[in-house]
Parts: sequence; C-alpha cells; structure tokens
Amino acid sequence: MALSRRQFVGAAAGTAALAATGTATAQEEPDYGGWFDDVSNYDGTADKRGQDTVTITVGAQGNNGAFAFDPPAVMVSPGTEVVWEWNGEGGGHNVVSDGDGPLDSGGAVSEAGTTYSHTFESEGMFKYVCVPHEALGMKGAVVVRSGGSGGGDSDGGGQQQGPPANPDYGGWFDDVSNYDGTTVDRTDADSVEISVGAQGNNGAFAFDPPAVRVTPGTEVTWKWTGEGGGHNVVSDGDGPLDSGGAVSEAGTTYSHTFEEMGVYKYVCVPHESLGMKGAVVVGGPLDGSGGGSDGGSGQEGSGIELSGPQWLLSGSVLLAFFSPLLFAVAMRRRQNGRPPQTGEGGELRRASGPEPVEEAAETEPAVELGHDEYDPKGTAALVAFYFVLIALLWVFMYFVEFLGRVSIIG
Repeated sequence: MALSRRQFVGAAAGTAALAATGTATAQEEPDYGGWFDDVSNYDGTADKRGQDTVTITVGAQGNNGAFAFDPPAVMVSPGTEVVWEWNGEGGGHNVVSDGDGPLDSGGAVSEAGTTYSHTFESEGMFKYVCVPHEALGMKGAVVVRSGGSGGGDSDGGGQQQGPPANPDYGGWFDDVSNYDGTTVDRTDADSVEISVGAQGNNGAFAFDPPAVRVTPGTEVTWKWTGEGGGHNVVSDGDGPLDSGGAVSEAGTTYSHTFEEMGVYKYVCVPHESLGMKGAVVVGGPLDGSGGGSDGGSGQEGSGIELSGPQWLLSGSVLLAFFSPLLFAVAMRRRQNGRPPQTGEGGELRRASGPEPVEEAAETEPAVELGHDEYDPKGTAALVAFYFVLIALLWVFMYFVEFLGRVSIIG
C-alpha cells in the first residue's frame, strides 16, 4: 500500500502532537471514583473544550427509560456556559449538585423546552443529579479544565481527542453475534459504508461492521442488502439517526454526516430484540493508530508499507547516502595495506637512522601521479557533495510524491 498524502500528513501531525503532549493524553479521562457505575449511557467524557456554550439534554434515553443526562459527562473550558434542556420525557426532572456545589435548578419540572444554565469559571469537577431519579442512575458531571481539542468541529491539523481508544459500550453489544470486541477504525476515510441486513444474529439481522470509528465530518452511509426482511436505522434514545419505516429493497441507502464527537448507538427497530444493533464512534484519541481501511481494528495498518519500486528507490537512496563513507574506508584500507619499502637484498629499511646516499646519474625528472594516495580534502568534498545531493532528492520526493500526488515510483 502506497503512502497517501493524508496518511503522511496525519502521521506527521500525530507525531508532533505526541511529542508536545507527552503523557498528558493518557490522563485526559478524569477519575470519577465510581460515580457512573450505575449510569447506563456513560461511555466516556465528551470533550467540549473551546466551545462557548454546551447543551446537555435532560430526560434522554438511559437507565431503563428517559432517565438520563446526555452527555452524562462533559469536559469544558473555564468560562463556558452549560445549558441543560428538558426534552419533556421521563416525567419531572431537575439539576442539583451532589453535595455542596453551585447547581440548583429548583423543583422537578417535565415541560419540554425548559432550560437551566450555569457558567463555570473555575477548574474542577462538578457532579450533579436529578433528585427524583438519582436512584435510577440519572447522574452527570461537568469537568472544567483548560486546554483541549477546541470543540471537535473538524479534523484539520491532526487527529483530535475524542472517545477512549476502546469505548465502554455498557453491554450494548452483549447480544450481537457479529461483534468481536473491536471497533473498526475508519478515521482515514471521508465516507464510510455499513451494510444493513448482513449475516449475524442467526440470520440476516446484523449491521456490518457493527461498531466503527470515524473522524468528525465523515459521512456514514447505510446500504441495504435486501436480505432479512424490512430494516431501518434509528438512534437509541435521543440521537440524530432515523431512516424512517422499515424497508427491504436491496440498494436502499441512508446517510448521515457526523459533526460532533461522541458515541452514537442505533438499532433496527423490527429486529432489535434479535441483536441488530450498532454504534458509530466519532473522534479518536492521539494514540498513534492509523486508519483501518483493510477492515481490521485500529491497532493494525499504522505502519508505512512500500511497494517493489518504492523499495528499489529507497535502496538506491541508502546506497548513495553510504557510498562516500564506504569509499573513504576503502581508501584508508588501501593506504594502510601498501607493502613496506625494502632495501637492497630485500631487507626492510629502518624507520630511523641515516642512510648512505649514493650519487645517481642525472635523469629526466619524472612526474608522478598520486592517484593511489589518500586525499582527505577531496574525500571530504565528495562526502559534502553527496549529502547535498541526498537532501535535494528528499525535497524533490516530498513535493512531487506527497504534495503533488503525482507518483513517480509506481
């Protein structure tokens, strides 16, 4: 597989970001101390830092009914206004801090469209509950922390922090037979296709892949296979997906572009009880994993693979790089390996001591060419020339192969 421009730029940006952040990325997820152990819709902290206003739905699907905050855990920047908005489901709800905190929306209300807001100025962790349904698991938390991904509205400049590398789906896939525990990584694709009516769950009652990770701004298309009867794609709870009534015609498609980071669960309503469920994870952590266009998990495909012509070019470049050094070594060995000078009768001349000088007959002066002698300055100049040549070759390869997308190596 040739190295694409998107993979090259992404790898470079990811490496730079890793070098800048060190181990900070691994510490992004706060320690809630078991606060969300009984909250069914908790699957990680939604990073909304960089946004001026963040909205949380009150009465979202979760905890065996409309008894959840969505997202239950959110991370914001200091100075962010958080707005809780009631959807009118699940009866009366309110927002009250756990312990001595700043949140108190008053008595429980059920009217859709009701809002309550609070601006968080200082950093910290602020846990809260819906008092009437706290025992059911209707709890949430706002983490105020500086820095962050800037809201996750685009994927430019490097891969952004999002849901964990291995999201906790909270048992969502326990009854899904074609889910093998991996989330297929498609973060290198501009559009992703999911089959509707794939083989699974004792028939053609599955989405394939059931769990997929994409970057914000990716269009996901569900395409019907025509098997297993009528299917549809509908969000679990208060989500953006709704393909309408169940259809069975092969080739039917439904698309949605995901802009916000998070975990989006969905079902085929007629076959939900059979396990026809799926999830789209939007956003990815800076873990250095590359795209999974081969259908594998995010842990594969992160290396750079070269074709035959590319290996040939790489070998030529390496040979040109090391040839001056090999030449210098050969010349040094040749100089050291010259036989010692001998006197008359084959005796070795001594390195010191006067030698008898005999007057020789006049002859024409001979001009000796010192081709066999080691020339340090000439060798250094040759090495410098090769280094300049290699630098020019790499610059040429970068601009033509990666930026221009014009392949010169097959």
